[in-house]
Amino acid sequence: MIFERKRRYKRLGEMLLEKGFITENELARALEYKRETGKPLGEALVELGYVTWDEITHALAEQFGVEVLDTIPTEIPADVLAKLPRNVIEDLHIIPLKEEENGRLVIVTDTATDISRIESSIKFLTGKEPKILLTSPVTFDYLYKTFITGNAEDMNFEPVYVEEDIEETEVISEEEEENAPIVKLVSMIIHRAIEKEASDIHIEPARNYVRVRYRMDGMLKNIMTYPKSQHNAVVIRIKIMANLDISERRRPQDGKFFMKVAGEQYDFRVSTMPSVYGETVVMRILKVSSANKRLEDLGFNEYNVQRIKKMLTSPYGIILVTGPTGSGKSTTLVAMINELKNEAVNIVTAEDPVEYTIEGITQCQVRPEIGLNFAAYLRSFLRQDPDIIMVGEIRDRETAQLAIEASMTGHLVLSTLHTNDAPSAVDRLRNLGVDPRLVSTSLLGIIAQRLVRKINPRCKTEKRPLREDLKVYWEQYYKDVYEPYEYVPSNKGESCEDMYRGRTAVGEVLLVDELMREKIADGSPVKDLEKAAIMGGMRKMFVDGLEKVLKGETTVEEVFRVVQTPEI
Repeated sequence: MIFERKRRYKRLGEMLLEKGFITENELARALEYKRETGKPLGEALVELGYVTWDEITHALAEQFGVEVLDTIPTEIPADVLAKLPRNVIEDLHIIPLKEEENGRLVIVTDTATDISRIESSIKFLTGKEPKILLTSPVTFDYLYKTFITGNAEDMNFEPVYVEEDIEETEVISEEEEENAPIVKLVSMIIHRAIEKEASDIHIEPARNYVRVRYRMDGMLKNIMTYPKSQHNAVVIRIKIMANLDISERRRPQDGKFFMKVAGEQYDFRVSTMPSVYGETVVMRILKVSSANKRLEDLGFNEYNVQRIKKMLTSPYGIILVTGPTGSGKSTTLVAMINELKNEAVNIVTAEDPVEYTIEGITQCQVRPEIGLNFAAYLRSFLRQDPDIIMVGEIRDRETAQLAIEASMTGHLVLSTLHTNDAPSAVDRLRNLGVDPRLVSTSLLGIIAQRLVRKINPRCKTEKRPLREDLKVYWEQYYKDVYEPYEYVPSNKGESCEDMYRGRTAVGEVLLVDELMREKIADGSPVKDLEKAAIMGGMRKMFVDGLEKVLKGETTVEEVFRVVQTPEI
């Protein structure tokens, strides 16, 4: 029976290919790298940046029929560790985590191919079938050296810091030597966040413990807890990495640091804030390679991509990107700049903060504490002979006025606003005190967007009819493209722990034509602006989301979660 089960197992490369995690070319390159270095295929794939350990672990867990360890334990009872001899733990590469009420041991391993041997060995020793959880080699290494050998400081991954001050680097080195277990804990938290492709790390103290959460695909998820007694040391460690004042605990602080993992550089934006139970820490993770994204990479459909590119062909005017915090506005601006940049144009930006470093352009960090706000930079930019100006955000009348004036004097200006949809951006500028006639003259177009979670390729879903309340949208927009009962996935995937993986943009693109200019100059209400925009070809954001549902990219529930339903 065991022999038959093993015969059904697939090779790791074959499995990842089937799930769409890697391509044939990537597998071939990884196999070549494996032969050159002598490293296992999984490690080669991760080092080359083709997959994460998390993807490999979930793929193996699905094939071998075991669960994945989601939460890293902060302690393991001594009587549980004593259940198995040390030589068995080392031979099977396992760690006992806890004992269930029925006496069954819960065990974690990073060796999926030995599941059958582990099951039979533990059953022989304890008389009961164990519950086996799978984890990545990095996490297993941390657990093994924390709870079995007791020397977590020997862990083999180290962050690479980019520091301008050599003396500060030496101080960090001394701190690492004195507080190695804390250094390893912080490194493990950061590396696991990168492995899980998290966008933010939240470290939040409570009364008796500290909670660590990751924001993955826009949603926060509990990852682990650690003892409250370690929190001050963890905060100090992060402050040292971000070059913050370790003696200041009463005021919020902001900083940054850099790290290189598996050949990829990551920028971390660190924010600390005092709370009732201690300082909270939030770290935003930015992948440097994301600065190379193009418009086609963001998830906009071809119709909207072409409308955006049409705006970008204008030599002057202002283009606005709107949406709430965390809706991908900065990434869209980066993609637009990548579309525009070449050696013949001078591009300057004012940002707060500079999230993505883009080669070939001049980027400036806003510093309000010394008077360098967006408006101050805009005045300076006009003396720098720019062709294209990017302003991170229009927050006040002065910045809005200067941006519009710059667009009317022969410059292409890109910026963002916080509004719920594209037509509302015009109303926002009017509320800031900008003359509607100036807006109508200078505005080229508006992009409004949100991010929706994509369906995990591992999830199984079923075809089902389009909901009755959505058929009216299908009739108006898609009856010539899709069948009336097109594949519409549910958010209840069968045998799927994580329904969603990754995010994609949904948006609406308003192009300012003659009718729209008249409406803006006349001070028309938002409803009239919206009607004019639709007459000019704008497809509402909800409709874009519905198209992604019909294509099987996301779910109806996800679109309803983030996008307002339009009236028809």
